[in-house]
Amino acid sequence: MIELEKVFFSYNEDFVLRDVSLKIDSGITLFRGPNGSGKTTLAKIISGLLPPKRGRVTVDGVNIYQGDVKAKNKLREIVYVHDSPVVLKGDVYRNLTYGLRIMGLTAQDKLLELIRSFNIGGILRKDAYSLSAGERQIVSLVRALAVDPLYLILDEPLQYLDDERRGKVINYLRILRDQGKTILIATHERDLLEYADKIYYIRYGSIEEIIV
Repeated sequence: MIELEKVFFSYNEDFVLRDVSLKIDSGITLFRGPNGSGKTTLAKIISGLLPPKRGRVTVDGVNIYQGDVKAKNKLREIVYVHDSPVVLKGDVYRNLTYGLRIMGLTAQDKLLELIRSFNIGGILRKDAYSLSAGERQIVSLVRALAVDPLYLILDEPLQYLDDERRGKVINYLRILRDQGKTILIATHERDLLEYADKIYYIRYGSIEEIIV
């Protein structure tokens, strides 16, 4: 369970988010709204990347910004995937195993399953910097999924993808939802609407739930 209590955030003098309170349980939750409305900001706050100016963010009852061991352990259960896919120096396989390495895990059956599911076995030794935008998007998603997070926060996960890859991503997100994972997606995409358990619309710094 993710809970925000009276969260405010600003980059300068104007608040991007004002008095936001909500609870997010397992399933697929969408954040929608116009450009600049605060979708990405809210996703980053929930991911532990942007501390709110005011308010409290808890995950399973743990304040993720309290800075202690308990908070750090909880943050390891949360993975955020940027809207502009990030790749690292080296080949695709090194990129895919990056999250596993920093968590002290070895390459595992989960990663092999993802490589097969997303049909990227043929590019594992390809230089990650040479990938197309769509390939980078898939690599960044698979890298996140490989560590099997309890909380997956995605910012525009379908952009740059062709129809086949979009279908693969949506199907995998549905599998994760059925496994009881919590998936939060900041998006303009309408393709995801029918799979959402909750939809929130953000405008002028405030947020309202849209009845599904």
